[in-house]
Amino acid sequence: MLKDPASTDRWIDAVKDEDQDRVRELWKQVTVDMKPLTAEFRFKAQWEDRTHNRTDTWVLFSVYPEISNGSLKSVFGSITNISQQKWAESFQKRRLEEAVELKRQQENFIDITSHEMRNPLSAILQCADEISSTLQETRDAGLEVDEDIVANSIDAAQTIALCAQHQKRIVDDILTLSKLDSQMLMVTPVDVQPLSVIQRALKMFESEIQSADIDMRFVVDDSYKELGIDWIKADPQRVLQVLINLTTNAIKFTTSEVKRTIIVSLAAYKGRPSQLPKKLVSFFPSRRKLGDMISGPDWGDGEEVYIQFAVQDTGRGVTEDEKKLLFMRFSQASPRTHVQYGGSGLGLFISRELTELQGGEIGVSSESGRGSTFAFYIQARRSTEPPDTNVQFPALLRQSNAEKTRRQDGTRKAKAKAFAATELAKAAARRARRDVGVLIVEDNLVNQRVLQKQLQHLGFTVNVVNHGGECLDRLRQSSWWRDDQLATVAARKELQVGVVLMDQEMPVMDGLAATETIRKWEGEGKLVQHVPIIAVTANARAEQIQALINAGMVSGSWSFSAVGCGTESC
Repeated sequence: MLKDPASTDRWIDAVKDEDQDRVRELWKQVTVDMKPLTAEFRFKAQWEDRTHNRTDTWVLFSVYPEISNGSLKSVFGSITNISQQKWAESFQKRRLEEAVELKRQQENFIDITSHEMRNPLSAILQCADEISSTLQETRDAGLEVDEDIVANSIDAAQTIALCAQHQKRIVDDILTLSKLDSQMLMVTPVDVQPLSVIQRALKMFESEIQSADIDMRFVVDDSYKELGIDWIKADPQRVLQVLINLTTNAIKFTTSEVKRTIIVSLAAYKGRPSQLPKKLVSFFPSRRKLGDMISGPDWGDGEEVYIQFAVQDTGRGVTEDEKKLLFMRFSQASPRTHVQYGGSGLGLFISRELTELQGGEIGVSSESGRGSTFAFYIQARRSTEPPDTNVQFPALLRQSNAEKTRRQDGTRKAKAKAFAATELAKAAARRARRDVGVLIVEDNLVNQRVLQKQLQHLGFTVNVVNHGGECLDRLRQSSWWRDDQLATVAARKELQVGVVLMDQEMPVMDGLAATETIRKWEGEGKLVQHVPIIAVTANARAEQIQALINAGMVSGSWSFSAVGCGTESC
């Protein structure tokens, strides 16, 4: 009796509809082409485990044709149920996708939060700098103004700026942590004086030290003097960030003590301080491979040195058990630390990461009830004084106490004469910049006002719009637009735009969309030439910067000259 092929082939009906065509093709390869094969497919029946997790029934299908005299004699094989494995793979994939999405949401939250916090902080810094500059110019002009009022006002403005910078560091800590997680944090070496780094840190805490009645001292170790260290190649911002964290902790734990003393010291060595016979502290071993972190072209070829910074306080100290918790993420010495002193335990973790990123190590020496000493060192190279010594830090007025009190009449007259000459030069520069039009595209009213005032003070002609849509409308009415029908010649002459300062996050139309439209117009020939666009934004992630560049914004150093924009991209 012959078997009914239709009845024997009905097993295909049990296969899931989406897989039936593929299974038929596989069966043809076995029976017609006589090829062995292994494949996976699904049955219609659902698989369920003991915990009632359900998924498709997946099987591993392995078949081998038996060939006799060149023709198919029989087919043998096996089917293995792999539903449990497939469910596990699917579950793992879902968890991975959820983790990636959660990470994306966290980064987006950090970006939005830091962007919103940086806007007012930037305005505070700019306004404080303007107050300081104006009062300093008034003093240098030799005008008859009460010297104490000017000196106190300048000092107050500088304190505002430094406090705003301190608050900005909190935002930077959040971004630093995010970058550390993404392994995106880089060290940028510049020519810097270690003494200036410490002086900058101490100046930042000057008012807080005075109000807490803390005796703050700065000691330069003999080792530093013996090596004759002056300028080195290092990243001052990363060093300053660690110093701020350590000094903040020292002040926090010292304020409530009877004896309130903080000593900041600076030392230098030719070898690693952690390998010296007599160490200031017990260093925590680096989790990175200790190697040559300063071999790149940006580091120069100066002698290799190790600069050690230390902060000693007379605070409560820590026990041996508490030391084990230091430098761990979101960890503090004990539960009562947060209750009594506040903080999140993030500062020391970031300090350790930043120190190891610079080829160094961090450590502590402490005894409960007798204070603590935190020290760290970095790997660096000797260098020479650069032409521009302000490259160490962002420009802020720096003024010693001696300068505040030095006001003889002869000095006033000499300064007034020099000030007059300087003002003439500045006036000439402002006249030269008058033909350079700057279009500010910014939705924040405070940022608009501050940036507009600064640029106008430098002599630029400034126009302001609120978002990308208004920017496009303004460009249609400017000298960049090729079509004369949209604006009269007289109006177009008034709207001279030399460069566009573009914010990224704006309502109606953001900076990316506006920039892409402008670049599209250039390709279509609607604009007479390339429009320079500089991003003015707090978004500083590598992928965000790359997105700005991809959209058509310019990356690099810019300077304004009498003829417009001094860059190769103009």
